[in-house]
Amino acid sequence: MALMTNLRERMHVVLWALLILFILSMSIGGLVGGANIIDQLLGRINPSEAIGAINGDKITPDQFNQAVSMRLEALRNNGTTVNDQFLDGIRKEVWNAFVDERLTEQAIEDLNINVSDDDVLYYLKNDPPQEIQQLFYANGQFDKATYEKALSTAGSMDWSPIENWMRNFYIPRLKLQQYINSSIIVSENDIREEFIKRNVDYTVSAIHITKQSIKDKISEPTEEEMLKEYKNKKDDFFQDEKRHLSFVSWSKSPSKQDTLETKQEALDILISYSQGEDFSTLANIHTQDPGNQITPDSGRGGELGWISRGQMVGPFEEAIFNAKAASVVGPILTQFGYHIIKIDSIKNNKKNNHQVKARHILLNINLGQNTRTEVRRKATLFSYDAYDYGFDSALDSSEVLQQTAIGLRENDFFIFGLGSFRQGIRWAFNAKIGDVSDPMESDEYYAVFKLDSIRESGTSTFEEVKTQIFASISNDNEESMAKSIAIDVKAKAMEGKSFQSIKEENSLYEFIPSDKKKLKDSFVSFGISEQLVQTLLQSNSGDIVGPVKTFRGYGIAKIENISPFDSLAWKGQKNLIKSDLIRQKEATTYQEWMQSLRESAKIVDNRKYFF
Repeated sequence: MALMTNLRERMHVVLWALLILFILSMSIGGLVGGANIIDQLLGRINPSEAIGAINGDKITPDQFNQAVSMRLEALRNNGTTVNDQFLDGIRKEVWNAFVDERLTEQAIEDLNINVSDDDVLYYLKNDPPQEIQQLFYANGQFDKATYEKALSTAGSMDWSPIENWMRNFYIPRLKLQQYINSSIIVSENDIREEFIKRNVDYTVSAIHITKQSIKDKISEPTEEEMLKEYKNKKDDFFQDEKRHLSFVSWSKSPSKQDTLETKQEALDILISYSQGEDFSTLANIHTQDPGNQITPDSGRGGELGWISRGQMVGPFEEAIFNAKAASVVGPILTQFGYHIIKIDSIKNNKKNNHQVKARHILLNINLGQNTRTEVRRKATLFSYDAYDYGFDSALDSSEVLQQTAIGLRENDFFIFGLGSFRQGIRWAFNAKIGDVSDPMESDEYYAVFKLDSIRESGTSTFEEVKTQIFASISNDNEESMAKSIAIDVKAKAMEGKSFQSIKEENSLYEFIPSDKKKLKDSFVSFGISEQLVQTLLQSNSGDIVGPVKTFRGYGIAKIENISPFDSLAWKGQKNLIKSDLIRQKEATTYQEWMQSLRESAKIVDNRKYFF
């Protein structure tokens, strides 16, 4: 009875979550023909305004911003601080979700995937999704008996939102996943190879010829060689339009006064505690530690639990491990702000390590209004001087340093030295050479920009890519020589020479003594080399293999020993390994399928005009 009461109390929360997911999927994908039911209901359809389109299906600004807002609200409820850089990442995440969801909807339509009443009934009875199971959790586990009772009892709850979600969202995507997975094959040999990688020890010695070791032995590319490479690969050197900026910036860092005011706030809280206020209550009211929040209406009282040395930053640890039980210390300044700490208890654990159970109140040192006003004033005065007398003259009469941003592209979000500053890039692509911006603001800076020059789109000149071509040819030459040397080394080894004696002939070679590893691990010097793994899988004890390409060059390896194949372990792990491989292939197959859809889709991305 208690469980059913609890179920009814939280039912509406989960149902609304399912409905939001369903509505979001409709807003992402639209209905057949590109219409959007939410926009129709609200009367805000405007086909001339779209953030993007996927195969002709438009994404409106309202749809996009609604999805971003929902994502941000969820993050803020979890205590996440959202800044400009974080917001840019969320917008990218939401955009990718829109693209993937619409392509999924289109695939479901193209494949004519339908959901019958029997399908809904089958999955409700036999395989309810986790989103439904969580309604019927008791003691951390799915209570199947209570679920089946609710399913069979008329009027116990309203199942229509769940049915709609399963019919229109969950089951179509499940069937699509089953369709994609139908091509997956895991052979006996695949399972056996994976078992060997996990369980069999390979002992190898090796000679490694690295590109770095022979760098000085290779002639630099000539001008003629580089010109030839440029002409042969001219199409590879096309570049989008770029803008070059000068800018000045003012950090929105808290001032000394802001720090003093935060410290005074901490001292005031200490006074309240000394006058009899409960520490936990004060923590729930004042602390700015996001980990303190349990729900929007309740907190943890600043509780941190048991703390061992090495878990916290230096000043915090020094304070608590030198304090007595039941005492309150602070304000303690760390990189996070000011802390007031209450020592609840002290003990030595089973390993006789000193531990402290504590709770704290954290006060972040934030930018004060007066400081913000002063920083904005400096940026504004600079922009006035730049308008009146020119950017360079304004620089001469100020203490701020000029910085440059070279090669900005229209879709960029970051400016070196400023971090995320999308509005500055948008301004640059709407400005004329010599224009100076108004003061612009991000989470961390105020900035004023000047557009210095424009690099029109087109094929880069030889001089512009000369350094790139030089590096590319040099790398190819180094790889070629490293491989050639490795071939010679292998020939000597096949004639009976030891790796040690070959190493003594040339100091450039890296000699790797016997190295015993499982193939899933990284061999010394070689690093992670899939080619080496595949080569060793096909080899026997005593074989000399290579040349094997590595991240740093080429190597020759001698297999000194391979541990015996454990038939008993093979029988015990076979089914588990098969399941693991199927899951891995399901993930990679889906990713490859989605990537192929993206590559063949007509995707219009207009985000740059909105953000």
